[in-house]
Amino acid sequence: MRTLSMTRWILIAVATVFSLHIYAQELSLEQAEVLALDNDPVLQAKQAQSQALRDQAVAADTLPDPKLKLGLVNFPTDTFERDQEPMTQILVGVQQMIPRGDTLNLKSQQVIKSSEASFAEVQDRKRMVMAQLRSAYLEQLYWLSAEEVVKNSYQLFTQLTNITQSQYQSGIQKQQDVIRAELELGLLADKLDDIQSNQKSSYATLSKLVGQPSEKLTITRAIPPLPTIQLSTDPLAVLREHPRMYVEDAKVARSQFGIELARQDYKPEWMVDVSYGFRDGYNANGSERSDFLSAMLTFDMPLFTGDKQDRTVSASRLQHQSTLQNREEVLRELLRQYEDQLTTWQALQGRVQRYEKLLVPQAHENANAALHAYQNRGGEFTALMRARITELETELKYLRLRINYLKAQSMLLYLVGENQ
Repeated sequence: MRTLSMTRWILIAVATVFSLHIYAQELSLEQAEVLALDNDPVLQAKQAQSQALRDQAVAADTLPDPKLKLGLVNFPTDTFERDQEPMTQILVGVQQMIPRGDTLNLKSQQVIKSSEASFAEVQDRKRMVMAQLRSAYLEQLYWLSAEEVVKNSYQLFTQLTNITQSQYQSGIQKQQDVIRAELELGLLADKLDDIQSNQKSSYATLSKLVGQPSEKLTITRAIPPLPTIQLSTDPLAVLREHPRMYVEDAKVARSQFGIELARQDYKPEWMVDVSYGFRDGYNANGSERSDFLSAMLTFDMPLFTGDKQDRTVSASRLQHQSTLQNREEVLRELLRQYEDQLTTWQALQGRVQRYEKLLVPQAHENANAALHAYQNRGGEFTALMRARITELETELKYLRLRINYLKAQSMLLYLVGENQ
C-alpha cells in the first residue's frame, strides 16, 4: 500500500514538472497564429454556417413532399354501413405540389451564392484573426521590451541617486541635484507601474485570441519578421480579390437570381391530385359496385399582376441595384484603408530608419559624453540627467515606431493577402 502511495506521488510530481515545462515554453508568433485560428469561435461558427448552407442548397432544389389523403366519403349517418349507398367510399389519395416555373432551381442557386458568401466570410475572418493576433502579439512585445529598457534605466538612476546623495552629504553636490535625482527615480517607478499595467491588459487581449489563460502565456522577446508585402501598381485589382469583395459579389449574384425568382410569379403553381375510392355492395342488377379513380389538376391564374407580381419584380430590381452600390462602397472603403495603411507604413519605415541610424546612436553618444563630462567635473548634474532621460525616451520611441511599423504591415497583409 505504501509502495502504491509513493508511486502515485512520483507520478504527480513528474506530471507537475512536465506541465510547468510546457507552460514555461515561449510562444512564438507562428505558434500563436496557429492557436488563434484553431481556437477562434467566430471562425468555427462561420465554417459551420457555410457547410449548413451547402446542405440547404441541395434541399432547396427538391420537390415538396407529396401529401397522402385518407378519408371516408358519403357514409350514411343512419347505419354507417359501407354497402348501403352507392356513393359511399373509402378514399385514398396523393397530392403533389409543383412550384412555379424554375423556382426550385433559382432558390437553390440563391442558397449556393449564400454559401459562397459565407465561405468568403470564413476567409476574411482568417485574415482578420491573423491581423488582430499579430497586433496583440506585437503590442505585448512592446510592453515587455519597454519594461526591460526602463528597468535598465531605473538601475542606472538608482546608482546616480545614491552617488548624488553621498556627494551631497560630503558637500560636493547641491540639494537641488538630490531632489532632481529622486524625482526622476520616482517618475521611472511610476512609468514601470504603468508599463506593467499595460502588460496585463495586452496579455488579456492576447489570451482571448489564442484561447489560453493569460497567466500561462510567455511570448518570445525578439521582434518577429512578418511576411513581405508585394505592392502592386494596380491596387484596385488586388483589392477586388479580397474576401470581402467575394462576399459582395455573391450578394450581387444572389440578388440577380432574386429578380429571376420574382419573375416566376407570373407562371402558375400546379397541384396534382390523384385519389382512389373503394366501394362495397352490389348494383341493382346484382353486379359488384366498381371502385372510383379521380384525378385533378389545380393551378392558380396570375391575372391581376399590377399590385403583386409587377411590384415584386420592381422591388427585386431595386434590391439588386442596392447590392451593386454596396459592393462599390466596400471596394472604396478597402481602397481607403489600403492607402491610409500604406501611407502610415511608408512613413514609419522612414522614421524607423532615422531613429536606427541617427537618433538612437546620437542619444547614446550624448548620454555617454554627459557622463564622461560629469565624472571629470566638466559637466552639470542636470545636463547628465537630461541626457539620460533623452536617451531613455529615444529608445522607447524607437521601439514604439518599430512595433507600429509592423502593425501597419500586418494590416496591409490583411488587405492585400499573403503569398503562401
